[in-house]
Amino acid sequence: MTGKPQVSHFLLSVSEMLSGSCDRSGSRAVWTPRDRMDRPGRLFRKLLLLCLSASVHWDTCQCQQEVQINEPPLFRAQGSPLTISCTVINSRSSHEQQFDFVIYKKSAPERMVNIISTGDPSFPYADYSKRVRNGDIEVERLSSFSVLLHMKELLKEDDGDFECQTPNQLGTYLGSYSAKTTVNVIADTLSVSSTATDVTKTEGESLVFECQMSTQTFQHTHLSLTWYLQGESDSQVQPIISLDKDLTVRPGKAFESRYTSGFISVDKVDETTYKLEISKLQVTDQGKISCEGSEWIQDPDRSWYRLGQKNVTVSSVQVQPLIVDPNMDSFSVQVESPKGGVREGEVLQLKCTVEAQKIQERYFSVAWLKDGREVAHMDPRGVVSISQEYEARDREGEMKVWKSSNRDYVLFIKPVRVMDTGEYQCRVWKEEKGTGGVFTQGRSQDSSVERVAVTVPESNLVVTVPSAAVSVTQGSLLQLACQVSGAKGQVSVAWQHRSDKGTTVDVINLSRSGVMEPGAQYRQRVQAGNVRALRPTASNFTLEIANVLLTDSGVYRCTATDWVTERDDKVKNIDSKLQESTVSVVSLDSIISASLKSRNVRVTENDTVELICTVKRPEAPLSVTWKFQPTGTPSQADIVLLTHNGDITWFKELRNYQLRVQAQAEETRVVLRIMRASASEAGAYQCVVDAFLQQVQTSRKLSNKLSVIVSRPESSLSIATGPQPLLEHDANSDVRMECRILKATSNSSRFAVTWQLQRPGEKNQTVVSMDHDSVLSDPGEAERYSLRRHDAQLFELLVPRVETRDSGQYHCLVEEWLQNSHGVWYSLPAKSDALELVVRSKRSGLSLLKSNLEVSTAENEQVNVNCTMEAGSALPSSHYSVTWFFAKVNASAKETLGKVGHDGVLDTSGLAPELLERIRFYRPAIDTFSLTIQRVCVEDGGEYSCEVAEYQTDRDGNVMYIGSSKSGITNVRVLLPDPSSLHSGPSGTTVTLIILALLVVILVIVVLVLSRKLQHQSATLKKKSASLWMDGKPLTPNPEEE
Repeated sequence: MTGKPQVSHFLLSVSEMLSGSCDRSGSRAVWTPRDRMDRPGRLFRKLLLLCLSASVHWDTCQCQQEVQINEPPLFRAQGSPLTISCTVINSRSSHEQQFDFVIYKKSAPERMVNIISTGDPSFPYADYSKRVRNGDIEVERLSSFSVLLHMKELLKEDDGDFECQTPNQLGTYLGSYSAKTTVNVIADTLSVSSTATDVTKTEGESLVFECQMSTQTFQHTHLSLTWYLQGESDSQVQPIISLDKDLTVRPGKAFESRYTSGFISVDKVDETTYKLEISKLQVTDQGKISCEGSEWIQDPDRSWYRLGQKNVTVSSVQVQPLIVDPNMDSFSVQVESPKGGVREGEVLQLKCTVEAQKIQERYFSVAWLKDGREVAHMDPRGVVSISQEYEARDREGEMKVWKSSNRDYVLFIKPVRVMDTGEYQCRVWKEEKGTGGVFTQGRSQDSSVERVAVTVPESNLVVTVPSAAVSVTQGSLLQLACQVSGAKGQVSVAWQHRSDKGTTVDVINLSRSGVMEPGAQYRQRVQAGNVRALRPTASNFTLEIANVLLTDSGVYRCTATDWVTERDDKVKNIDSKLQESTVSVVSLDSIISASLKSRNVRVTENDTVELICTVKRPEAPLSVTWKFQPTGTPSQADIVLLTHNGDITWFKELRNYQLRVQAQAEETRVVLRIMRASASEAGAYQCVVDAFLQQVQTSRKLSNKLSVIVSRPESSLSIATGPQPLLEHDANSDVRMECRILKATSNSSRFAVTWQLQRPGEKNQTVVSMDHDSVLSDPGEAERYSLRRHDAQLFELLVPRVETRDSGQYHCLVEEWLQNSHGVWYSLPAKSDALELVVRSKRSGLSLLKSNLEVSTAENEQVNVNCTMEAGSALPSSHYSVTWFFAKVNASAKETLGKVGHDGVLDTSGLAPELLERIRFYRPAIDTFSLTIQRVCVEDGGEYSCEVAEYQTDRDGNVMYIGSSKSGITNVRVLLPDPSSLHSGPSGTTVTLIILALLVVILVIVVLVLSRKLQHQSATLKKKSASLWMDGKPLTPNPEEE
């Protein structure tokens, strides 16, 4: 039995080495260089072994089927697609494998829900049948034994354990036929945004765009960003450049050479802002620029999965080609002015563009003319001169001139006035640079004339706020909007704050020229970037306060002022309007809450416990700490910390715990799973939630404590001794006693076995024991006893060459041991069973007479019952014990009258006291035992029998049981006295006198009764009249016959 598996395994190993056949993991043997060097000799030996294996008809290797699925857990965003692969390896079937996909939802983990099947169209349950019919869920077959499950859009209720089942197509099973993976559906928190603008540029200029991207996912994820260009005639977008999830820059194929030349770059400006810069624009760069953000998470198999992606259009770019005369000395001039004129107080910007070949190597001077008169001039060195008429405005900063590129020159006037109405044009001179840096002015070229009209609207100032009451959470962003319309000139906005105490302070002002002026109490917060005033559009003004404080509650006032410039260049306030908004800042501490619950906190060893910490949370960074207080200890210890930036720090052994986060709109569930609970995990658990503002912990919430009670499993151990309850053996024979495990609490249980012997009149004595590691220990008699373990359930005690002193009760005491998750062994209550061993020195020749006898006797007489051995049966060297039995007439049960031991001790504990006075036990002869009953009565009638046991004393003085024998039955009948026997008593005269005396007594009694009635005395006798029976001692029977 033991040789065959070893040889089969050896031959299997040889076969694997030769053919590279499958091992338990499905891999194949690999030849190494060392194998190749020694291949001829080793190949011969292996072929020889292969021939030997083929000649022996033993079992060959069969690879076990295995189902492979994505390693759990998987995190997927709500609304994103899901793909799960399922592959069967080592299949023994040649037919195409069918696949069934089911789910155990976290809302009902015990319920299996069918999703889709490759072989049964009616397989899906109602939860998924519609999505299957619509094609939102489908299975793609890669091969006969491999498929992909596709779900186009994950729903929140798809959160749970997905199982791939492969129905067995054969009659036998070998291996696994299903596999599970866990899918956690989390919220899609990716945000991608940008301010869309339309841009017109000339070929050769530069462009800069920004895109904001952020995420609030609890899990550790990476972000990537790609910039795209879609030309006006292109149907598809082409990538410009990407910043990968590992911060690797990857240019698009069409832009590789420009990236290498340094004309295209992408940078991460801060935590959320990404910048694209394109130098030397080309006409082909014309079109729509967009940015696409993606969020990535790494699966357990180390592959990256895109959680989600979002796209936003950044700008529409027009690139005008550079038109240059073939003549190298020629150049052209264009002027660009605002379309439709400007209003007084706004900005007038005139751009003069010079177009020429190799313009970067040439020099020009530029002048701006209004109504034919020069306003400003820039020489080839970049020196600006302003005409005398505009010098005052230049000193006030209302006029600026600069060169924005090699070909663009800008005249900027703010605020524009009515007097600025007129016809504008540019005049450009070619400049030649001579020796010593002296420039010589050449011919000039004028642009076309542009008419600019400055209008003065009527003032009809109106200020509105979208919301009069705003509520925000501490630490979030407060945005207050103020809409201004109907202004005649330039507008300035002042923001003020009136606290709950009634104090009013300036927050920030946005001047008519767009300059922010912070209030004294808000200066530091403005400098830190937490407070700012914005003007996203001409009519919209916004106050933004980041990381809002509790003291920011109160009333905010938006005051808009309309400013106009009069003909004397003086600025005048012509109107002011205001509106107020009430702001309530809700503290984080009042919103955050943590509660701890579990479906089951009373478990047994090795069970799984799932603790759910539900956190009601605002939009603020949170950290969660799991704490544990072991039973019987006063202090807590940290298990795991989930920080507000997504990092996880374990303080306990990871093998016993798992952490899962389920983020929802208003709450987050942080689940701590204890995989194999033991006594070490018993105690009180608590989750602690900390809220952070600007990396500073501002609030802490403690959940309720939840006690987990881990108890040891109840023992299911059942044992039996054998081979039978009573073993009778002759001296010097070998005795085997079995102790068999009929049922165990666990398949991995170990057993400690102890055999104990209890001799008559002695205490239990341990003869041999084996601990749960199968290590034998002995108390001093191990040389006479041996304990063997034949298999996992059978323990055998061997007693060689037994002696009479080995007789007694043998108890098998079994202690079951289990191992907890920490590798610690513990025991359950022990179970025991016993058998009796009787060792005979030699066989007994004892035999009693078996004949049945009938004995009759009169009542009150004496009866003798004998128990006689057959001739030659009694031995002088033997000791005998006799036990007497009695069964009443027509009764089946026997009762023991008494036992005389081999040492002569009489045991009559079962006799009634009355019978004990009348019964006698004695042995009149060596071969006879007698029972005498004096003064027999009717109840003494019945069947009497006896059992005699033989004992002998060995050399050591120990008494040995030899054997026993039972006698026949003696039936005793007790006869009642005959009435005729009364005449043999006293004489007739005596009898007559007695009768007359009785009549006289009766007559006296009657007279007394009648006299009492006649005297109307008491109806009943208060005192009992004297009885004819004596109150003293009862009648004494005839004296016993001696």
